[in-house]
Amino acid sequence: PILPSFRIPDLDVILQRHHIPTPDAKYTNAFQDFLVKYLREYKTEDELVKRFTIFSRNMDLVETYNKEDLGKVTYELNDFSDLSDKEWKTFLMSPKPKSPSKSAAKPSPPKEKRVIPESVDWRNVKGNNHVTGIKYQGPCGSCWAFATAAAIESAVSISGGGLQSLSSQQLLDCTPVSDKCGGGEPVEALSYAQFHGVTSARNYPYYFWSTTCRENVPTVAKISTWAEAENEEELAEMVALKGPMIVCANFATNKNRFYHSGIAEDPDCGTEPTHALIVIGYGPDYWILKNTYSKVWGEKGYMRVKRGVNWCGINTEKPLLPIL
Repeated sequence: PILPSFRIPDLDVILQRHHIPTPDAKYTNAFQDFLVKYLREYKTEDELVKRFTIFSRNMDLVETYNKEDLGKVTYELNDFSDLSDKEWKTFLMSPKPKSPSKSAAKPSPPKEKRVIPESVDWRNVKGNNHVTGIKYQGPCGSCWAFATAAAIESAVSISGGGLQSLSSQQLLDCTPVSDKCGGGEPVEALSYAQFHGVTSARNYPYYFWSTTCRENVPTVAKISTWAEAENEEELAEMVALKGPMIVCANFATNKNRFYHSGIAEDPDCGTEPTHALIVIGYGPDYWILKNTYSKVWGEKGYMRVKRGVNWCGINTEKPLLPIL
């Protein structure tokens, strides 16, 4: 079969027709590549011209960032390149007013500092992987459901229960206190997993949107409670000894949107949490985060960020560890 090519043969002509002065070929070439790579089609010429304009502006941003952070962090155009700042924020959760904390397991009294490894990566602990593959949340602010499912998946695997993807869709649909695709609190999803359990992603697949909660699905994982880390030192200790933890960070910055590689360190980033991820490990000066923007984003779907500086508010909301 002949695949649609997604390239627009008369792009220059269309842009001129819409009074866009002839752009530099680097923009039109990059835009054509983007259309092919992400299978983009626009319904009208007006939409096409609007997207091209936004794309060109984002292309300039990425170039600026790469110059600014030369050698430390790299940025690249990606799936989000034709979105305006406002549209990009619809992929994120709106910041929530602090809700009264649900009951987490009370941490035991302060103990002597444990000696923990200099680096940990739950994708390879003694040759075993305890982290499921990278997922894609799409244009729904369901990161909180994905992060909760991911942390429980790892907990089950670490305890010897095997590694399988759990249903983010079930958490998205069935967690009573949430705005569904508008965002939700991981503690509410943990609470649902505690009382109702979670089924597998195979039993209850992801639809990129919230649907009606399906109650009659088999439970494949249940947690008894969860624990919180008070600070980044405790986060490292808990991740090293127990497993991946849920964190929330401010992702409403273009540096985060276009992150490609390196150890992110964005001093201008706000600390108001808008996106949930999991910490699957750390290095001497960074955290390793698993994201839900597919494998083409970041370091094959992952991101490294600076440790010990409350990067983008990673410690503003207490990191959470599900306990089976």
